[in-house]
Amino acid sequence: GITRNVYHYNALINVCEKIRDWKMALDLMRQMDDERIPKNEITYSSAISACEKGGNWRTALDLLKTMKDKGIMPTAIAYNAAISACEKGLNPSKALEIFDEMKREGVRPTVVTFSALISACEKGQQWKLALQVLEEMKATFGPNVIAYSAAISALSKGQQWEKAWELFCEIEQSGEKLSVVTYNATMTALEKGLQWERALDLFDEMKYKNMAVTVVSYGSAISACEKGYQWRQCLEYLDEMTERKISKNVIIFGAAMSCMEKSHRADIAFQLMERMKLERVRPNVHIYNSVISACARCKLWKKGFELFKEMDEVGVKRDVVTYNAVLDAVCSQVDLAEDIFHEGIERGFYSKVSRLGSQWLELDLHFLSLGGGETALRWWFEKCLVPYLGNSKELASVRSIDIVTGYGKTRARGARRGDDSMRKRVRAMLSFMNVTELDQPNMGRIHIDKQALLKEVERNGGKIVFDAQGYEQYKLQEGLDEPYNEAPQFVRPRGGEMHDRNERDVQQDGGPRPGNGGHEGYYGNRNSQQQRPDRLEPNRFEPPQRHGGGDDQYRNNGRQNYSEPNYPAQNYDDGRNYDEWQGRGPNPRFEPPARQMHSGQQNNQDYNRKRPYQDFRDDNRQGMYNGEGGAGNYNEGGQRNNYEGGNNNYDDRREYNGNSPNKRFR
Repeated sequence: GITRNVYHYNALINVCEKIRDWKMALDLMRQMDDERIPKNEITYSSAISACEKGGNWRTALDLLKTMKDKGIMPTAIAYNAAISACEKGLNPSKALEIFDEMKREGVRPTVVTFSALISACEKGQQWKLALQVLEEMKATFGPNVIAYSAAISALSKGQQWEKAWELFCEIEQSGEKLSVVTYNATMTALEKGLQWERALDLFDEMKYKNMAVTVVSYGSAISACEKGYQWRQCLEYLDEMTERKISKNVIIFGAAMSCMEKSHRADIAFQLMERMKLERVRPNVHIYNSVISACARCKLWKKGFELFKEMDEVGVKRDVVTYNAVLDAVCSQVDLAEDIFHEGIERGFYSKVSRLGSQWLELDLHFLSLGGGETALRWWFEKCLVPYLGNSKELASVRSIDIVTGYGKTRARGARRGDDSMRKRVRAMLSFMNVTELDQPNMGRIHIDKQALLKEVERNGGKIVFDAQGYEQYKLQEGLDEPYNEAPQFVRPRGGEMHDRNERDVQQDGGPRPGNGGHEGYYGNRNSQQQRPDRLEPNRFEPPQRHGGGDDQYRNNGRQNYSEPNYPAQNYDDGRNYDEWQGRGPNPRFEPPARQMHSGQQNNQDYNRKRPYQDFRDDNRQGMYNGEGGAGNYNEGGQRNNYEGGNNNYDDRREYNGNSPNKRFR
């Protein structure tokens, strides 16, 4: 037969590299030893590449060392593969060691070497080091789009959007052809830096240039919508993905859910949950957390609690964020909130909230949500502190009783008018318990007057009395229930457009934003110091009478008013026609010639009057899932869902009627 030689084995090992089977590659090398076939630099380079593709960086480095011990000089290909292996192993320090060794051995680094090293720095979140390597590469080879893309990704992870934008402009001006990866990395850096409009501008450019946008592109764009509270544009992007046949994954839906949560659109979040079922995407814990948080923001505590219970039924494991979110939703239901809080303690999520020492007593609310903090404070005084105060011997040695509120940095909804809302709530609750605090300089800590507390407990017969009704009224008066002014909504052309970046820079430097009346800095954070308007639009999930009388004319301004007892007083529609995307309507949907602003009140024409109302009651849910009738069936047993048929309806302002016996979400 034919005698096997090194070329045969090299070819087989090269195949192992292609199929990422590093174990088979090592087996072939052992066979070479058994047959006394000498290995060469190609043998080792291919085996190192196989280990790199298989994610086994330690074996790759061992092979590189063995290669040198055998007297075989590693080539640039072998070094590049070893550096790439360190990149996949999240070990940038080892990658740098190999790079230094490569230069000491006189092997000239290539563009691939520098790109792999920058990627290793990116994976290790070493953005400064990535920039140093990039500068060294530029001095030798000039700009390279792959290396720049990796450096921009490193800057994105380091929250350095300005430097990432500089690199993007620099590689663009160099004449190099920008790739989709370059755009995606820059968009991600911008949206993480809260430069959401600039990120969407880049996405517009990608579509205008007919670039092959990917699921990563849409993920960055939807995350940018979240930062700008642009729920309408978020829905547009989801529909675009359907039209382009780009499959949505749980990350896409997670970003969309977060956008709806931040925008106070629990109604659309519920519909997206149903849409996930249609597209066979299984919700994870982050999806549930966002929807429950949306319920908290929209005062839908029952629906939030239902979702909380549903997580056990569908096998989604809860985390501390889940408990914080549901406590935000149910904190007004004292007994239920305490039961959930106790469950969180049993699971170890709140084990360090209460610290009872011999000389100090402390309640730490640092990592609790606002509703969680309220519940923990009631629990601490009733179950922990008051029984402790009954022991006069232990109490005599106590020097301080403190409540740690922090500054709200760990709570997304913590800052209100220059103060931490958790601190405001705690101080208000203490006042409604008639508990006195002592002045002290630390704004993240509240110091309790021990002697005054003892007198109050004694006066109440060994307990603390909390005026819950007075506290709830105080929250309403002070706006601690998070008043929300919807951000102006902008819908961009479907085909994309080019933007004047110089104009954007001028607007970022402090100029007023066109069409927005200076509502906020064009690229800055939302203004947390905005004054609450004298009269808010009635909350879409609250009974209108909470905002006072005289709203009939306001409600009927361009909107249909239902008088039936089982319908909410208001029904809004955003004018979005979800039949158009299949070409069944007379005009293209949402393709304005230029950017348009939608206030939620301008589109009074209702396209969806014949759409059946969606019912979220438990008694209807079974029929929706098993095909027993209705337009919302999810399997073959009945009519296909509206989304499958192209009629994707999103009602603009669905309202929860808490007084209705059948509790419908519309």
